[in-house]
Amino acid sequence: MKVILFLYLLFLSVYANKPRIWSRIPKFYVDTRVKYFINNRGITDCFEFKESENNLLLKCWKNNKLTDVSIMIEPGKRKKNRFHGLTISI
Repeated sequence: MKVILFLYLLFLSVYANKPRIWSRIPKFYVDTRVKYFINNRGITDCFEFKESENNLLLKCWKNNKLTDVSIMIEPGKRKKNRFHGLTISI
């Protein structure tokens, strides 16, 4: 039982961080890309509330249901790459 629990925890720790592939948006086309993203998901008929200087909240109708949308600007922080070694001995 302990081995199964250990393997399960090992599996969770390995797959906890999904790899992300960032694709470049050409300069001055960010608004077009955001508009495409919102329109493509059927987000229409919205009310807005400016929560803060960097956060816009929307209440929108999507498929006859009220949907919350949040657009937030957060300053980027550089993260250090942390490599965790793993050794298993049997």
